Amino acid sequence: MARKRKDKREFEEPADYDMNSEGQDEFNNEPPMLSRSDSRRGKKKTIFRYPLLNLLIVFFLLIPIVIVIVFVTVQNLGSSDEVKTETESTVNVSNNTDAKEEKAKAKKAAEEKAAAEKAAADKKAADEKAAAEKKEADAAKAEAAKKEQEAADQKAAEEKAAADKAAAEEKAKADAAQKKANEEAEKKAAASSHTVQAGETLYGIARSAYGSAGAAAGVEKIKQANGLGSNDVPVGTVLKIPQ
Repeated sequence: MARKRKDKREFEEPADYDMNSEGQDEFNNEPPMLSRSDSRRGKKKTIFRYPLLNLLIVFFLLIPIVIVIVFVTVQNLGSSDEVKTETESTVNVSNNTDAKEEKAKAKKAAEEKAAAEKAAADKKAADEKAAAEKKEADAAKAEAAKKEQEAADQKAAEEKAAADKAAAEEKAKADAAQKKANEEAEKKAAASSHTVQAGETLYGIARSAYGSAGAAAGVEKIKQANGLGSNDVPVGTVLKIPQ
């Protein structure tokens, strides 16, 4: 209160200062000069006189600031989201690339494994087929050898049988020939000997054996064969008649 009184005293107008009805100085027609404190009080009175207007002014002043803040925040969030999205995209691309590479490697490994297994299976099948063919060939060869051996044995048996038969036939022929020869020899032996009968002469025996033409020569042969020194031969003497 003391301050107000002091201010009032400080700004009291002099008594001789008179203003006309229009509020102007009668000397220079200018409005009265206000002190700084009066100006402040006037402004405060003006400000607090219209609080709704003041609120509206503050509101309209804050709207651009809020908009700017929101925009900057959204931009920052958008940039952060974009960076995050780009990072995630990069990570996803990298992960996708790694996944594709791993998938390609796995696929290649699977293909190589399948090819190796197929090659091993083909080799095994080829080996089994070759072994089966070799076994069949060996069996066929053994069968052929067996048949050849059987044929050879049969041929040998047939040849042996034929040889035995031929030998038997030859032996039979030889035996027959020998028998015939023996018979002929016996006959010849029987025919080449003669027992002197009564009334027979050596000349007559020679003529019977050699004929009339060879009787004389036959006598000499008979004598030589039997060791006779004369033509006289006793009855009953067995004479050899040489051919």
